[in-house]
Amino acid sequence: MSNLIFKNVKGEENIYPINQIPFKIGRDPNNDVVLESKIVSRGHAQIVRAREGLTIVDLNSHNGTFVNGTRIKEAILRDGDEILIGGILVLYEETITEDIHFSEDDSPLDSKASIIRPLEDLAITGLLGREPQPTGREDQRIEQLEKNNRNLVALCQLSEKLISSVSLRELLDIIIELIFKSIDADRGFLMLFDEERNLIPKAIKYRDSTSKDDEKITISQTIVNRVIQERVAILTSDAMVDPRFSQGESIYLHGIRSAMCVPLWRERDIIGIIHLDSFRRTNQFTENDLELLMAFANHAAIGIEQTRLNERILREMQIRSNLERFHSPDVVNTIMEESTEKGTLSLEVEEKAATVLFIDIQNFTFLAERLSAPEVASLLNEYFSIMTDIVFEYHGTLDKYMGDAIMATFGAPYSYENDAEKAVLAALKMRRQLKSLMSRKEKENRFDVRMGINSGNVVAGYIGSMKRLQYTILGEAVNIASYLESIAGPNEILIGEETFRQVKKLFPVEEAGKTRVKSGTREVRYYRVAGEE
Repeated sequence: MSNLIFKNVKGEENIYPINQIPFKIGRDPNNDVVLESKIVSRGHAQIVRAREGLTIVDLNSHNGTFVNGTRIKEAILRDGDEILIGGILVLYEETITEDIHFSEDDSPLDSKASIIRPLEDLAITGLLGREPQPTGREDQRIEQLEKNNRNLVALCQLSEKLISSVSLRELLDIIIELIFKSIDADRGFLMLFDEERNLIPKAIKYRDSTSKDDEKITISQTIVNRVIQERVAILTSDAMVDPRFSQGESIYLHGIRSAMCVPLWRERDIIGIIHLDSFRRTNQFTENDLELLMAFANHAAIGIEQTRLNERILREMQIRSNLERFHSPDVVNTIMEESTEKGTLSLEVEEKAATVLFIDIQNFTFLAERLSAPEVASLLNEYFSIMTDIVFEYHGTLDKYMGDAIMATFGAPYSYENDAEKAVLAALKMRRQLKSLMSRKEKENRFDVRMGINSGNVVAGYIGSMKRLQYTILGEAVNIASYLESIAGPNEILIGEETFRQVKKLFPVEEAGKTRVKSGTREVRYYRVAGEE
């Protein structure tokens, strides 16, 4: 089974099993997943089955479908892929296909056929097996020493893998593989608690793949509860007669003879379980196996928690790094504080009022033709640095660089009041700073700029995968600001009607004309901001 996982602004997960093909996604109510966002198309994308596996196909949507930050027409899906649909981030997850069923029972464990070990009894020496007795047969002492040595090697191998593993998915597969190298089991699975404390299978292995079938795996709910609640590890040496397993249909279907269940534990925390069983003979597992599995579970739990922490830290570093490229430091801090409180960074797109500023270099092509590539790069870097600092100074957000143009927003993601005023103040300072910069340049390196500002409702949100995150805004207000910048004269600041309404008493402003924006259905009046140049 595969799932699509959506997170809302509170960090809550909505999980949609992909239970039919095609699996349709879009704004239309008849889709399998309905996304109520203005920038999601009615029929946006669908998941189909191809020879290589499940494939997501974009249905010619207006704003596109992205997989791991790349816009796609269609793409084979892999576990952990990040899908972006209309600004909404979706995680693709492949889950264990086997059905693990918990049987309900209440009969006691057969003490003669079971070994129960509290976690607290596992001393340091216990991690390496029992100490050889000074008396007794020499061959028994040698056998025990060899077991201890194998256990130590197995734990060292696990520790090395814990350090070098890249992802949680990779780590879980490594854990179950190493367990099978050290313990002679026929089947094993590892389960972790989800946020609602439900046990979810995360890794499963069969020693002989031919023994795998479509029957569900049945284990005792009472045994699992006892393992977790009493912090004990349990070995049953004959599951066929153990009353704890007697109601589990897989015991008889698969002929399970021995089983072990241990908690994944770290200090006082239990994060899941490891379960092993054998189909071959009674007393397949020994007390030494149980102690080794307990040690494995302890090491594994520490590694799992560390990997989760590393992934969270890496994710937050990537987010902060991306945010710092586009937001002022105080906005970044606010975003990160909110993400900490909610448990996640809100990636949902929302509609809000904002002011948009566009500025670009007039006749940049001619300037680029006169200068060498290194000279152009140096000039642009200096210019962008000055302009970006001004955007941040007035609590704006750097939306993007587009060639020689800059797009900035004021009021999104956060409003600091008087956003239109701040945008105009930023534009005026840009004009003054540009004049100062040009006075220090050779005549052939000088240039003019054009600026357009407009206010209105926009659709705003974080676009991209978690590894490549960018905040952007969309809407008619953006298009008008861009158009005003394109028709502005040298070092001229043009503002739209809504911006004019908000700032007309604060700055010397004069009407400059009216125009019909491309693809627009109405005329738009625009105004010129006077002031020093």
